Amino acid sequence: MSSQQHKFKRPDVSVRDKKLDTLNVQLKKIDTEIGLIRKQIDQHQVNDTTQQERKKLQDKNKEIIKVQADLKTRRSNIHDSIKQLDAQIKRKNNQIEEKLGKKAKFSSTAEAKQRINEIEESIASGDLSLVQEKLLVKEMQSLNKLIKDLVNIEPIRKSVDADKAKISQLKEELNGLNPKDVSNQFEENQQKLNDIHSKTQGVYDKRQTLFNKRAALYKRRDELYSQIRQIRADFDNEFKSFRAKLDKERLKREEEQRLSKLLEQKDVDMGKLQEKLTHAKIPAFTYEIGAIENSLLVLDPTYVKPKKNVLPDLSGNALETKPARKVVADDLVLVTPKKDDFVNVAPSKSKKYKKKNQQKNSENEQPASIFNKVDGKFTLEPTLIATLAELDVTVPINSDDVKVTVEQLKKKHEELLSKQEDQTKQNIESVEKEIEKLNLDYANKEQQVKKELEEKRLKEQEESEKDKEN
Repeated sequence: MSSQQHKFKRPDVSVRDKKLDTLNVQLKKIDTEIGLIRKQIDQHQVNDTTQQERKKLQDKNKEIIKVQADLKTRRSNIHDSIKQLDAQIKRKNNQIEEKLGKKAKFSSTAEAKQRINEIEESIASGDLSLVQEKLLVKEMQSLNKLIKDLVNIEPIRKSVDADKAKISQLKEELNGLNPKDVSNQFEENQQKLNDIHSKTQGVYDKRQTLFNKRAALYKRRDELYSQIRQIRADFDNEFKSFRAKLDKERLKREEEQRLSKLLEQKDVDMGKLQEKLTHAKIPAFTYEIGAIENSLLVLDPTYVKPKKNVLPDLSGNALETKPARKVVADDLVLVTPKKDDFVNVAPSKSKKYKKKNQQKNSENEQPASIFNKVDGKFTLEPTLIATLAELDVTVPINSDDVKVTVEQLKKKHEELLSKQEDQTKQNIESVEKEIEKLNLDYANKEQQVKKELEEKRLKEQEESEKDKEN
């Protein structure tokens, strides 16, 4: 931490305090001046009687204003009602015109009945021609229909008359709500307030001057407070930046350490996989093919081992250069193994056994024959028996078995050679997939480390801000 503080300069508290002390002295002086002005304001007061009178007049003005507002509301409501009634009358007149028609000659039943009586008298006189009489009959029918319509619209006409009467009543009420008297009362009351204000104007002017001085001092004090807040904010920001740099450096160092460990572990794991890849590139079934070829050299004198040396452990000079004895089936006998000797059963195919078997093959790679003589008869070497058992072929105990064994070995040799290239390719692809997965896993781990450190940084930042708020 000490080395980091030397690397990043820590904000100087003494410089901040020196600036604040200068401003605090000015604040104290301004507070003293404000206190003196407050005392002077308290000394310049209007007497209680004048204040009480003025308060009464102000209260009365408020009541008058309220009355004026009520009058205005009532007049507005009356105007709205009149407009609604006018609209209703207009709508009802339209209904009447629709029922009677605009060409109706008579507007009352009495007029229509009088005309019907005239028509009946004219027809009864017998002086009319047939055409004239038909016209009058038709007119009389129209008049009868008109009478019915006039009877139907009579309630609408009465409703129109009622609406007109109501409008007249509302207009009379509107004329009664004259706001002029209330306005006169307000003007008279306001004049009294103006007189009181003129008498006390000197006191108010002096108080206003003191208020202005105090406002100026308040403004100056607010400026000083603003400067103090700015100085503290600047210092806090500098200190916050300083702490942020330290935290960033610490998290960076922690990230480097964790990523370094991760990279070291990746190198170890990658080394193992590279070693595994190297082994995978060795042709598949190398051990089994070499074991088969060496076994064929022993069991089949006509067999010529390929010159390709793929299994050094079982293709030594002893087996390649030493001519094999011919298997005499009549002399072959089974040897009963002792406790520590080889047992003629299929052995385990584990890596441990293979390693042990390879060591035995190395030890037995001597110029001697692969056959041993026991009681005047030849028997197979235990290592060969073990190899045949491991290859899962018949262990010969007579001449017929030797032929069968040779055929089985050759068949297995061909099978393994045919599968060798594909199996080798599969082995390489398998290891390459492991390497690809390893790279992906460590890339994810690297991202996870960075994510955890970022979350840690954000959490520390939130806790720091909460501490400042508290």
